[in-house]
Amino acid sequence: MSGHLQPLLTAVGGSLPEEQLRVVRRAYEVADRWHSGQFRRDGRPYITHPVAVAVIVSELDQDHELLCAALLHDVLADTACPEEELAAEFGEPSTDLLRGIRLLDYAKRRPPEWPVSTDERVLTLKLADRLHNQRTISGLPEARQRVNSQENLDVVVPVARRLGLTEVEEELRRLALANLSGLGGARPFFGAITAGAIMLPAAARGRWLEEWLGELLALPGGRARLGFTFCLLAGMPWLALTLRGQGAARGGRVAAAGRAAVRCLRWVVRSDLRTWALLMPLLGWLVLDAAAERLADAVVIVLTVPPVLAAAIHTIRARLGDEDGRE
Repeated sequence: MSGHLQPLLTAVGGSLPEEQLRVVRRAYEVADRWHSGQFRRDGRPYITHPVAVAVIVSELDQDHELLCAALLHDVLADTACPEEELAAEFGEPSTDLLRGIRLLDYAKRRPPEWPVSTDERVLTLKLADRLHNQRTISGLPEARQRVNSQENLDVVVPVARRLGLTEVEEELRRLALANLSGLGGARPFFGAITAGAIMLPAAARGRWLEEWLGELLALPGGRARLGFTFCLLAGMPWLALTLRGQGAARGGRVAAAGRAAVRCLRWVVRSDLRTWALLMPLLGWLVLDAAAERLADAVVIVLTVPPVLAAAIHTIRARLGDEDGRE
């Protein structure tokens, strides 16, 4: 048995009956075989990641089925292992957990309400996976680190809080904030961009945020970043329509979806009341989230983001008016 399993054996101690421990060892052997030759970005064998996730699961006092799923959680997505083989050897309970975690790994198939609709055992496994990835995030490109950390703060930490996993919640928040603290003066601008990006399709959001963050960090100061943020927010609805239209085109519904989206956007922006009724909850969340960590960031957002949004609304309204004139 490889020494990579030892941290999990130490964490489990004598808490599992011998028969259940045998199944956990077998899950490790299967995962180690299928991940053979794969490495993490830091150069370590890939098997060290599922073992670390299983250690976190063990510390949360979960059963041997979830331990097996933790060891095997990337096998279906990252190797050629047939699902039927895992089901035959480890049973449907563990395999169902693997199906659930695999669904969450694919943004295009992930249900929008996944934080509340997903089975709690699958969410626990996902939290353990996210926590270890946040602990070892330095191997990712800088922009990707920041995007992942922001998502952990916005989406994953609240899930941990809801499940009562206080230690996971606190460590994940601490690590994510430590990573984001390097944004310095760019943080409020990236917060505004992240809030605006909610309009984009979930599958494309991370890629665009990563690219925009890299450009934002390269800008020399607050004025340049403000202008960059303004241009992005002004163009966000059009980018959202384009991306969603491309997705609809694959299903043959691009024209109808595009027209409906434009009609909806036109109806919203023609009224200040409707526009700000939609934007104010988002802006309020952004201010409160920033104030919880640093009051100065919240003040910057209050002073800069509403004028930027107002200018973006004016620009969108003018462009829609121009289109009406050409129709």
